[in-house]
Amino acid sequence: MYKWAHFHYVLSMGAVFALFAGWYFWIPKILGLDYNRLLSKVHFWILFIGVNTTGRKCFDFKGKRLINDQNKPSFNGDDFEIFFFDVQASKRDIYKELKGRKGVYMFINKINNCCYVGSSVNLSKRMATHFFHARSNQATNIVVSRALRKYGLENFSLAILEFCSAEGGVTDCSEFEQKWIDYYQPIYNVLKDARSSRGFNHSIETISRLKLMFSKEKHPKYGTTNSTETRQAISNSLKEFYKTNSNPYKGLKGALSPQYGIGGKSVFFYSESGKELIFPSINAAKQHFKCRWQLIKKNLDTNNWIILQGENWKIESTPRQNK
Repeated sequence: MYKWAHFHYVLSMGAVFALFAGWYFWIPKILGLDYNRLLSKVHFWILFIGVNTTGRKCFDFKGKRLINDQNKPSFNGDDFEIFFFDVQASKRDIYKELKGRKGVYMFINKINNCCYVGSSVNLSKRMATHFFHARSNQATNIVVSRALRKYGLENFSLAILEFCSAEGGVTDCSEFEQKWIDYYQPIYNVLKDARSSRGFNHSIETISRLKLMFSKEKHPKYGTTNSTETRQAISNSLKEFYKTNSNPYKGLKGALSPQYGIGGKSVFFYSESGKELIFPSINAAKQHFKCRWQLIKKNLDTNNWIILQGENWKIESTPRQNK
């Protein structure tokens, strides 16, 4: 914009001022006629003020048009798969539209047009994470989170650039994300490689250490509660989602359900009569014995007998050695 304005202001309007200056100087000498000094001064100031006010607005408009003419990407809502102009006001619709979907998204700062491009195999969950960090008071080095806090969610738009297929995984989403990062060159993306930290799975030991590291008051959401508006929005979006989608894990309990045993610790039950039962987690054992989770946890490795389903059992975290 500045190059365009500088060129036209100096050369075009500079030539106009020079033309009038020459007219006022030479015409009286050539024709022998004089002119009204007061009207000439009025003419000068009208021209000067008009050029520096209305002309500046024209320069600003032309500058914006020039940016688009140089094949720079624009943020027209019609160009995206889904577009939410106001993130704060559209939270409910965001959870509803993105539930269970994979794809590439972009946050757009409506004030300065800076943007952030990301991808996820669970877009609604990723949005919930962004919204949590946006209202959290904990220190963070994540650039987009700091921007969301500084400007507020109401000053950001959310665009879904592309959806990944249902069969696609992390690799597919990363490839699409890299394409859009290269296209938009987003300011809020510190890492320009979409695959820099994607697709890596932690070991069970690492997951256990992370759980311990972020347990209780160390957890970032410790002591926080969702607002009534947020809870209602999540509830409504889930109801809408399951009207047209089925739950593949409905009716599965214990070890058959995916939430049991993943990243947990196996527990071993030994009865007074010599029976042995092994479960992938406390939750799986709780489902089998129809008892409270806390009962099993409290008696783990205490060497105490507890009565479960009319029989005495001891609960241990390691298997007994065969004698």
